[in-house]
Amino acid sequence: MKAVVVRRSTPRPAYPIEVLTNPTIEIDLGEILGEIRQDLKQLSSGVSELKVGQARLEERVNNIEKDHNEFKESTRNNFDEIKKLIEKNNNEIKELKKAQETLAADVADLKGVKSLIIPIVVAVTTAILTLVARTILFG
Repeated sequence: MKAVVVRRSTPRPAYPIEVLTNPTIEIDLGEILGEIRQDLKQLSSGVSELKVGQARLEERVNNIEKDHNEFKESTRNNFDEIKKLIEKNNNEIKELKKAQETLAADVADLKGVKSLIIPIVVAVTTAILTLVARTILFG
């Protein structure tokens, strides 16, 4: 089959050229259809490759989302554990402060007792010496 292609209208050049007023080009439609089929096959294979690539990308995105969700959950769990440890440490600090206050009070009491020890020792020593002196002297 032969086809007639539309004529070209070109602006007239400034220099003299012999121009055909009715140019016609004869092309075999079978060749054109063959080229179109070949181009369609190439496009089809390109589309197939794009679909495969898209599937791989979707899989990667799903894996990234899964990893992100796992990381988020792990972080949330770690945060909760950290909060519990902080609360535990705060309670231990409160207990240590109470123990320190108790020890401070006990030390203060011991200082008071220490100030009483010297008079007690003097009184006991005086009593013993008096007893010894009476025993020796009055016999």
